[in-house]
Amino acid sequence: MDAMELFTRQYGLTEPKLVESLCQLAQVRRMPRGTVFLRAGEIQTQVFLLLSGVARGYFVDMDGADHTDCFCFKCGTPTMPPCSFDEPSPENLVALTDCEFVVLPLQETMKLVHTYPELTELYARFLTDAMRLHNHTRHVMCNLPAKQRFQWFLEEYPGLIFDVNNRHIASFLSMTPETLSRMKSALRKSRYAGWQNS
Repeated sequence: MDAMELFTRQYGLTEPKLVESLCQLAQVRRMPRGTVFLRAGEIQTQVFLLLSGVARGYFVDMDGADHTDCFCFKCGTPTMPPCSFDEPSPENLVALTDCEFVVLPLQETMKLVHTYPELTELYARFLTDAMRLHNHTRHVMCNLPAKQRFQWFLEEYPGLIFDVNNRHIASFLSMTPETLSRMKSALRKSRYAGWQNS
């Protein structure tokens, strides 16, 4: 998928001048696994729209331990820190796998947001979706037992359980890596038994 397809097919933008302006600003950028493309304390100057791969948002506590705040894996997801554009990022953003992004300059993109109602609506939808997901995730982490949090992750992040480091997922789900490992082992066994019986 290229930038034009992302804006038209994925986001449903139809205004020709808007799409043309976005395409002129956009760059498709490939980032190798392990690339930190925004560091805590930096003010973002670019918008990263995920085309492929898996990215992680994380912060480091006073004891030096890192905590996973979010995963981005769906095509079209804005991969951005949870703060306003003029504030230093509270977390780091890193490519967990080889990733591909459509990258836009923030300042010029926001001018288009304020100019084109279609893009204003998309921007509002991104904010609403992010807030809804954040609130739902907090509810899951605070109110569900470990087994149900694991099941929620399987449903909400299909395919990631075997593609992402145990330590990162365990941090995100507020459980120990050992607990997560036992649950993954049980999942593998149940899937294997299902294959044998099919």
